Amino acid sequence: MKDGVVSELSGVGIIAPGVLGDGTNDKDDVIVIKRNVLYVSSGHTSLDPVEYSYMYVNARRRLDNDLLGLPNPDFNSITPFYNKPIQFKTAFDYEGYTYFVSFRPNDTNYFLSRLSRVCQENSLHTLSEIYLSCVYNNVDYNLVQAMSVGPVGPELNTSLGLQAGDNVLYGVFAKGDGSGVATGQSAMCIYKWDDIEDAFFKALEGCINVNNDVHTLDYADDADCPQSFSFTAADIQSLMCPPNDGRQLYRRYSQGTYTEAAVSDALLTVNDKILTSVTTAIEEDHTIAFIGTDNGQLIKAELTNKTLSRMYETVTIDTGQEVRSETFLDETSNYIIALTAKKLVKLQVANCSQFITCDECIRPGQLDADPYCGWCTLHKKCTRFKECQQSPWLPSNSAQCIEITNVEPPFIPKTFENISISLTVEQLPPLNINQNYNCKFGDFQSSAIKDGETLTCNSPPLSHVPQIPTSQAFVDVILSVHSSVTDVDFVSTDFTFFDCSAITSCSECVSSFTCDWCIYDNKCTHNASTLCTADDKIIFNGNAVSPPNGFQGQGSCPQIYQPNEELIHANIRKEVRIPIMNLPNATKVNSYECELEIKAQTVRIPATVDESNSNITCSQYTYDYTAKDKQEVNAYIKVFWNDNEIDNAYQVTLYKCSVQRPDCSRCYSMNTTRSGLDCVWCTGDQCSYSPFCSSIVNECPSPVIIQTLPISVTTVTTQPEPDFTEVIELFGTDFGQMMSDIDNIMIDNKECVIVADGFNIALQSVKCKAPVFDSVSQRDVIITVQGKTSAPVVILYQNPLISELSPRFGIQAGGTTLTFSGSNLNTGNDVMVSIDGRECYVTRSISENQIMCTTSNYTTSGAEVAVTVTFGNAVRDGPTFTYTTNPTVTDFQPNKGIQAGGQNIRVTGTNFQYVQKATMLLNSVSAENICIILSNEEMDCESPPADLSTSGHRSRRQADQEVLPLTFSFDGFVPALSGDFGFSVYPNPIYYPFDNMSFYGETVVDGIYRYDKDIDEFIKLIGSDINLASDIEDVEVFIGSVKCTVNSITRTVVIVEVPDKEPNPVDGEDHPIVKIQHGNINVTFGPIEYSSKIQVEIIIVVCSVIGVAILLFFIILLIHRRRIKQYDKETKKVYVEMERIQEEVQEEAQSAFADLTVYLTDLTADDFQGIVMPFVTHKQYVCNMMFNGFEHIPDSQNKDSENITTRLQQLSELLLNKSFLLTFIKMLDSNSKVTVKEKCNIASLLVVEFLIEDKMDYFTEVLEELLIDNIDYCVSSHKAKQVLARTDSVTAKLLSNWIALSMYNCLKDYAGHPLYVLYHALKLRIEMGPVDAITGRATYSLNLDDCLQSDERPQVITLNAIQNSDSGEFQKVKVLSCDTISQVKEKILDTLYKNDPYTDRPKVQHLDLSWRHGRGGHLILSDIDATSQRNGQLIKLNTIGDLIPKTVADNGCTVALVKKQTVANADIDLDVVSPATATPAAGAASKFVFDNAALEPDNGAISMKSLEESGMKHYHLTLDNVGRSDPKRKSLFNMHRNAKRDIKEIKFLRAMATKEAIKEYVDEMFNTIFWASSSQLPIPPSVKYLFDLFDQEAKKQGVDDLTLTTWKNNSVPSKFWVQVIKHPEYIFDIKQTGPIMGTLSIISRTFIESCSPKKIQLTKESEVNRLLYTKEMPHYRSLVDNFYKKVQTAEFQRASFVQELHNSGKNFRDIFSRTSTLEHLFSYLKDHTDKLTSLLQQDEGYETQRNLRQLRSVFAEPNEESSTSQNSKNPYVH
Repeated sequence: MKDGVVSELSGVGIIAPGVLGDGTNDKDDVIVIKRNVLYVSSGHTSLDPVEYSYMYVNARRRLDNDLLGLPNPDFNSITPFYNKPIQFKTAFDYEGYTYFVSFRPNDTNYFLSRLSRVCQENSLHTLSEIYLSCVYNNVDYNLVQAMSVGPVGPELNTSLGLQAGDNVLYGVFAKGDGSGVATGQSAMCIYKWDDIEDAFFKALEGCINVNNDVHTLDYADDADCPQSFSFTAADIQSLMCPPNDGRQLYRRYSQGTYTEAAVSDALLTVNDKILTSVTTAIEEDHTIAFIGTDNGQLIKAELTNKTLSRMYETVTIDTGQEVRSETFLDETSNYIIALTAKKLVKLQVANCSQFITCDECIRPGQLDADPYCGWCTLHKKCTRFKECQQSPWLPSNSAQCIEITNVEPPFIPKTFENISISLTVEQLPPLNINQNYNCKFGDFQSSAIKDGETLTCNSPPLSHVPQIPTSQAFVDVILSVHSSVTDVDFVSTDFTFFDCSAITSCSECVSSFTCDWCIYDNKCTHNASTLCTADDKIIFNGNAVSPPNGFQGQGSCPQIYQPNEELIHANIRKEVRIPIMNLPNATKVNSYECELEIKAQTVRIPATVDESNSNITCSQYTYDYTAKDKQEVNAYIKVFWNDNEIDNAYQVTLYKCSVQRPDCSRCYSMNTTRSGLDCVWCTGDQCSYSPFCSSIVNECPSPVIIQTLPISVTTVTTQPEPDFTEVIELFGTDFGQMMSDIDNIMIDNKECVIVADGFNIALQSVKCKAPVFDSVSQRDVIITVQGKTSAPVVILYQNPLISELSPRFGIQAGGTTLTFSGSNLNTGNDVMVSIDGRECYVTRSISENQIMCTTSNYTTSGAEVAVTVTFGNAVRDGPTFTYTTNPTVTDFQPNKGIQAGGQNIRVTGTNFQYVQKATMLLNSVSAENICIILSNEEMDCESPPADLSTSGHRSRRQADQEVLPLTFSFDGFVPALSGDFGFSVYPNPIYYPFDNMSFYGETVVDGIYRYDKDIDEFIKLIGSDINLASDIEDVEVFIGSVKCTVNSITRTVVIVEVPDKEPNPVDGEDHPIVKIQHGNINVTFGPIEYSSKIQVEIIIVVCSVIGVAILLFFIILLIHRRRIKQYDKETKKVYVEMERIQEEVQEEAQSAFADLTVYLTDLTADDFQGIVMPFVTHKQYVCNMMFNGFEHIPDSQNKDSENITTRLQQLSELLLNKSFLLTFIKMLDSNSKVTVKEKCNIASLLVVEFLIEDKMDYFTEVLEELLIDNIDYCVSSHKAKQVLARTDSVTAKLLSNWIALSMYNCLKDYAGHPLYVLYHALKLRIEMGPVDAITGRATYSLNLDDCLQSDERPQVITLNAIQNSDSGEFQKVKVLSCDTISQVKEKILDTLYKNDPYTDRPKVQHLDLSWRHGRGGHLILSDIDATSQRNGQLIKLNTIGDLIPKTVADNGCTVALVKKQTVANADIDLDVVSPATATPAAGAASKFVFDNAALEPDNGAISMKSLEESGMKHYHLTLDNVGRSDPKRKSLFNMHRNAKRDIKEIKFLRAMATKEAIKEYVDEMFNTIFWASSSQLPIPPSVKYLFDLFDQEAKKQGVDDLTLTTWKNNSVPSKFWVQVIKHPEYIFDIKQTGPIMGTLSIISRTFIESCSPKKIQLTKESEVNRLLYTKEMPHYRSLVDNFYKKVQTAEFQRASFVQELHNSGKNFRDIFSRTSTLEHLFSYLKDHTDKLTSLLQQDEGYETQRNLRQLRSVFAEPNEESSTSQNSKNPYVH
């Protein structure tokens, strides 16, 4: 800045509609077509030192200027004579004008805000400018900073006098300092457009009609107002933005006057920051402003009306950086976009989920209430209005939260049940049909009846009343109201169950609940009339109405009252009489006792009652206490009758006269001995109780001085001589009872004048002013009290001398510690140091030779000033001292660190040289160690620990790292730092010690790291988040006492070079301990042991002795060992290479994960329960899990057509006979002629029959016997590990089906969620890159065999997909330029129907994609058309990038889905297909029915049948699907292939990036499956039952744990989870694609390998896909181990298991036709009748023969059926 110029050059730009040229001539280069052009406003004037070819203030330029050959922009020149600065701040366009916001000085150099505009329909000659005025309380905020157009809410609209839908102009302004620089005083103003238009009108009117210079724009070159006219207002209005017909010549530039300014009173003001940006939004009729500041903050404010606003939240987005004026809301109005010099920040407009309770969410009248947020009543959470579904929503300014305000009764006895309870609930939502409320007492649920805001329900039965804890009389339970709509307990309060019998005090009893007191029974009860004895006296509860006997409340209870204090001297034996009210009748009392309590010691004393029954007398007792330092002690006496305690106690004060009264004065003084104690001074120099003293002394002895403080004072030699040298204090005895008793105090012959209020009777001390003496000497001190004089004591007068001062320099701010050296410096008590009149604070105890003090702040630096030391009133001069300039800090590196602190930070600045103690402060927390000053400009500091606890009432977490304010303390001085001095704090790294086997595997045995130098050159210490904010220098590793070299650090690994020789253990350890120090974090990993090396020399010697044979043996052993070591080295290299690659892709993976997180917000938010996962129907689930790929599937149930024949009924009964069914199943499993498919089909049909008959328990019994038989067979055949390993048996399929049915509710309730999220994460990740539409190969597939080899780097195109053609509503859809038209249609459908099941939405093959190109019309885009690229017989599919030009796509492209036409583009006016236009068809399975629905099947592929038949081949991104078998196309294929890189590492890098991007979702799924999530979900009873069966059989069979684990792996993981993971479409109504299936196959294989009881050995020859999850495998295996342990230790709940079986059967009972099922089974059974008959004939048992007869009856010929049936009913017929 120079000469008061604000800025040598300022400018703003905007793209808006406009024309170039003025249309006033017919030159060829004049173009007046209106289109988007670039407007630029510049503040460049003649003041600027840089020369330009021209100076302009406004210009506009065609965006495609170079293409059209237009050489120069259209611009307004600044007149060369204008020499004032123009500061442009922002620009915007609105209703045909482009506006520019600026401020500049007027003729008196006072800066004023301006608003200028140009007409978009005409040339820049229409430029006009007006003044803006923003004022408040006579303060002129004259420097505009930013403006924006925005809407207003209803209340603000009304207060401004606007119409609904009107916009206003919002602006933020600052008060200037006089030179055009903004100060911290800022304001926000609102301008109505009528006022703005009126000001521009007056400016133009003045220019045309008045014709004076004041209305001519002063800085514009060629500005000219015409000669005066008398135009009407209508004429002037027509010239505001005239067409290109010459009327613009009536004016060339105009400006308004200050008196014609648009004026507004400020609505909001601040005094500590500059407001720099503003944008607004409307939320539920609230007007909300988002205001940026110069220090990187975003203020959120609600604008209530034109005079009222409130700032409710301030968020820091970029510390120290100005928020630019370009702040706006995104298209959804859910996010605010803000720009600083360093960041583009996207923030949610509100974070309602941070408010947990209704009181936090709703804050009527509070300044910090968030208008976006409100309480979603029935969901019991704080949300935005649009997020609250199926529930009333209370806005943040609601007067009342939903609350239970009254419960009647509020408590009941614990023995009561089914009591009617009424709840009054404020803001209780109304109920709709089929909705209800329930009361919940803890876990017990009771139906509620609603009447207005009152709910009535019954209390729980006794079995659900909670137990009252011991020593308590009540227990509180949560009484909540449950909604059937949301399945949420949405409001609650406490409800009390009480037990009167647990109360032992009458007073407590009659004031608690509804309890009464039975006096003679001495008990509390809730029903005295029946539970007290007949002749008992009852005291009713204080709340009782009209008690029958008048005895009510605490005042009627027996109780002690104490009119006066009872004083008893210790060691006195006496009786104590205690007044009592309401004693029980004496005839009912057998005994009375007193209980004395002194310091927790109790003793019982017999007692009696007087005739009035109102006084208890405790028998004589010696009252004493042991404390020797207590003058008085309180004791308490309780009274008992018949061993029943009276509620309160009688207080007795015990005291001792001798305690703390060592002399006569204190014995008699009223200040130390209160009246009534009867203490006297007794012969023998002791204060005693008068009855104990045989000889009382009434006159006190002479005073005695014990000590003087200080013991020395200073001589005074200066003139004038002071009145005294210092105040001294005398300590002794018998100084009198008050200060007037002291006659005088003398030091030699001079009096020491007593200081007012200087006498302390308790301490027996007195202060006086020591007289002045000028010579060094010892002098006598004497005190005289009431004529009695003490013996003298000595006080020393001496001369202190100062010889040296260090240091002699210190910073101007103070804080420097000075040290004075000399002699006799400890003279006196009152020592003060002064530096040029400013105190230097004495900080430590003074010694004879040294004084230390701390300097205070000084006004200037560089001056050498005087130093004095004052001893009392005596002054001594010291050496001079110089104040130096305060230190400054200019930079520090690194600017980030871990939360624990302790990292080295290099700080640069100035004037560090004279600082004694420098520390680094982070959020006002200091580091433990001080900084090391390296030079005057550099120092090394230790980062402090970060306190991340936020201040204030409402906190918001913004990122994993948090930026905290950083400062430095220099001897207590904290300089103000300019610029960006924020310090980024990251979470502490986590290290995993050696005992964590999941990370170290076999390298750690029994917690000891086995290190082999022959294999390893380093050790790896495992952790997480290690290098987020740390470098290698921040980490130190020690083995024993030896410091090791850290080779490198990554996010998860520290690689350490170890010493060649094993260090010695320390502290008595067996092995050296590995420790790491990372900043202030110290972690002990555990012991390390070096493996022993084979000493070749010893082997040679031994071999020479024991012979050649043994030598050969060792040689072979060495070779074998070397091979093993070489193998281990290669294996480790594979793992190290894996980690290297993983680190390389970390950044890309983090970026991809961030993208996924944004896309998956709806799927991972806390309110996920509000989103319905599209589960398939129950029937489809059974078909997918049980009948997939089978031919014989039962028909759906039709109860009207069910006709069970006798034959089928008999078959059903036969199948429900366990012995027959087991025989049938075993026959099938042993028959090799029955195919696997038939066996599985029969098994599934049997399960359906069990479901129809509601026989899940029978099914379970049969399955259990089959499993036990299978185990017995395998173990006896020495194939124990083969249990359930095969899948070709009926038993295996029955088990698979049983698990699928039992686990359905688990899937639906919680286990399905992470799988559904993982599916969407995979889908989004894969669609972020190219996917070949023909081969299905994808760039971002996890399966390397399916990875796309193409290096295609497509552009992202954003399409506007029409959702409602009537309203113009559309959805933004992001596609890739390489996507085929079918792929684009699929992505549009995904967006438009994102919450709909896949089967309910239209299919791609039924739709066309219509491109809406404005006046260009509509065009149907197709995968293949006349424009498709052809090369011989090869046709490339069209992509969206091929068909839509990039220039058009960049400006936004509108498309729509329409019904597919037989001939493309035959009809361009087809209706748009979208959720808004879909109409369900009667009786249709889908809500989308098309005339041409019989098109291609929905197989996800592009059909080119006609082309294929004609010999044409098609391809998309790769030619892999063509050319290999066709010699004619082989050369073309090879050329295409060679043009692309097929480097496997590149594909592997992509796969690793995908793996890292989806890692969180895979981990969450594994955690849920293995019950490792934090939510502690219950283990399914079916899993517990099955695993317990395996445990039981394993114990019986005596198999090892490895075999047992194999059995478990072969059940639930293999037969259920693998299928579910690989095929989520079996569970959800979604579309499965090849790339997703390939990736899920990798994940499912990882899942099953993690369950393997043996570690999978991988080498560099292993399949690459199996290497992807090498690093995670130990963790996953630990999850499996922990899961099996959890299941084993969990308690089996039989009732839960039975209920689960019942629920499983209920889910699928009424799906299939019984008739159809039995017919299929009949067909299968018929084929095996002979075999079954033969088996049954071998057993002559009654049950078997009965089954045989029934079997024959089932399959008898029709003419035999009747007779056979009759015989079967007679058991005696054979």
